[in-house]
Amino acid sequence: MNKIKFSNFINKILVMLLVIFIFSGQTIAFARAGGGSSSSSHSSSSSSHGSSSHRNLYLTSDEKVIAIALGIVAIIVIILGKAIIRKVRLAIKEHKSIATINNLSKYDDNWDFNDIKKDIETAFYMIQIAWREKNQDLAKECMSDYLYDKHKSQTDAMNLRKEKNILKNMVLLDAAPIGMQDMAGINSDYIWVHIKAKSKDYTINEETDEVIKGSASRNVYFEEYWKFIKKEKRWVVDSIKQVNEMTDLDFFRIEAPNRYD
Repeated sequence: MNKIKFSNFINKILVMLLVIFIFSGQTIAFARAGGGSSSSSHSSSSSSHGSSSHRNLYLTSDEKVIAIALGIVAIIVIILGKAIIRKVRLAIKEHKSIATINNLSKYDDNWDFNDIKKDIETAFYMIQIAWREKNQDLAKECMSDYLYDKHKSQTDAMNLRKEKNILKNMVLLDAAPIGMQDMAGINSDYIWVHIKAKSKDYTINEETDEVIKGSASRNVYFEEYWKFIKKEKRWVVDSIKQVNEMTDLDFFRIEAPNRYD
């Protein structure tokens, strides 16, 4: 495709995008309940005038291939851009959270960061073991009453279905605080932690040993958000959220009134 043809091709693409933008904008502006929209009032003369110019929008086969390729590249750029923005925002929240926790530790032993990291790691592995063995009592000291009851009902249901979730080679890769709250006392204190881990994770039918979900041959990488609250002498897990559940990162606030320099 020579320079003139390529220039004409780009012009066609730009015109098509402009037409799509204009009409999509009208749809948004005039959309109503029940699917109603503004009625068309174009005259026949404007339609006939437009028909001749529309013929110039048709693409050759080569141009269609390039257009599709450009579209795919644009989608990839958008996806990567969102992923990069998410990582940057989480890194900022991690930095602020750790700085706040370290500052709080000067006034309050409950916020000793080394102790917090030990509680997070212990809770992570004990909860995986309790889930795998379908015995939540194994991790009861690492969970709030709410999460204990939730996990127990879920693993009891797995027992009824004769299912077992196999977790092997579990490795905690990173656990970074990304949100926290410190109030008077400890009843309202919490920490949100961004968990990164990998393991073999699959489900079998206990009667047949057949794999019914996942793969027994490969490790899987996963990320989750874990909420820890203070219970007596340790931080325990109160909630576990999947990344796709928490699309608004502003949810992870950092609040420590009168404690943060």
